[in-house]
Amino acid sequence: MFDFRQTKIVATLGPATDLPGQIEMLLSAGLDCVRINCSYGGAEDWQRRVEDLRATERHRQRPVPVIFDLQGLKMRLAPGTAEMSLVAGTQVRFYGAGSAPPAGEGHVLQVDRPGFAELVGDGCELVIGDGTPRLAALARDGEAVIASVTSPGTLGPGKGVTVTNVQAEGASFTEKDERDLLDAVRLGAEFVAISYVRSAADIEPVRRRLAEAGSRARVIAKIEQRQAYDNLDEIIAAADGVMVARGDLGVAVGHEQVPLMQKDIIRRATQAGKLVITATQMLESMISSPVPTRAEAADVANAVIDGTSAVMLSAETSTGAYPVEAVTKMGAIAGAAESEEIRGAHDEGREAADAAVMHAALYLSHATGARALIVPTTTGSAARAVAKYRPRKPIVAIADDAFVAAQLNAEWGVFAAAYEDQGVEDRTKSVLLQAKEIAELESGDQVVVTAGPLAGRPGATNVIALREVP
Repeated sequence: MFDFRQTKIVATLGPATDLPGQIEMLLSAGLDCVRINCSYGGAEDWQRRVEDLRATERHRQRPVPVIFDLQGLKMRLAPGTAEMSLVAGTQVRFYGAGSAPPAGEGHVLQVDRPGFAELVGDGCELVIGDGTPRLAALARDGEAVIASVTSPGTLGPGKGVTVTNVQAEGASFTEKDERDLLDAVRLGAEFVAISYVRSAADIEPVRRRLAEAGSRARVIAKIEQRQAYDNLDEIIAAADGVMVARGDLGVAVGHEQVPLMQKDIIRRATQAGKLVITATQMLESMISSPVPTRAEAADVANAVIDGTSAVMLSAETSTGAYPVEAVTKMGAIAGAAESEEIRGAHDEGREAADAAVMHAALYLSHATGARALIVPTTTGSAARAVAKYRPRKPIVAIADDAFVAAQLNAEWGVFAAAYEDQGVEDRTKSVLLQAKEIAELESGDQVVVTAGPLAGRPGATNVIALREVP
């Protein structure tokens, strides 16, 4: 029976998925898209995992997209940092990499980024780990930042350091990101995610480097800073998709602000027809437990009902004890939530001609009770144009090449494959025969098929037809 779960599942690869046969089990459990977290491991690890995925997916009809998640301005305490607990009111001096803290200065911490003090200005806070300890920046003293503990907590080597309202321009795309981007291109990444985006300007250097490297990877902006949320509309317009990165977003704005921000980000991205991934701690307890908590199940279900394109697993699959079970449970929760009305985009007036055609095709599929909407596509834009309305039937996209098909398989409700000539004169009939296999349609089923006057010409969809599956 065709798996009609429309919300996609992204899973992070890591040591827990390196076991023989694990990728096959994850795909069988319902995995739709994989993430490589560039904050961990190196090019050899990433290549081994991507090659394992590609070898496993070859016998499957639907290609699996890969997201390379760039580390960005993710700073950590130096490896030699001593474990310590900080109480409220304690003053701490922070130094960047390459600085030599004077001896006998009391509480001194070193961060693994050169020029760290230049990032910190008035009104900034320094947050360690997932939220505590938290410190208010008081002043800069040469290469040091003097800060006072406002929320106590424990720290240790390698703990993440977040600076709220970071000051540096162009800091979201680092030298490490540039190196990792080239590895992503070499390994055929379909998506690149940018960390710590603050405005549309942060997206441009990544797009430029992808173009220079000859990559067609689509760009996802991670929303994890107050500035990013304040500039959300311009970021959505500049990017191909967004990720609600709830961990660092909660650190930056306060955990109580995240739920409503999440709903708003999903709504605005969906209205614009852009991919939106909801991430971080969705099934956190499954790192060590074979079942999620009821609160986690409700969390996933709410994101699904709000219309998120995909939900993401991080440590649950990369280092957790139950990666396959986590994918299975997330799929079951998402599938159950989809019995409710999913919030999609609504019509805001005039549309571009190709988008209006796809909207009309969707209406026809509803009016006739068609089993599926079949969309031959060159760039994928036609399938995305209808996916934003979150229809209750599969969108079967037949793409001109496997790279575009893989990208489409991260989109809500889209089931994509590369075009294969079925050996018949009529290209539409050939597309129907292939869609029949993908969506397990029956001969005689009614479907809506879109087309253009010239096969393979992007942006030319202007024909809608009601057809029977041969």
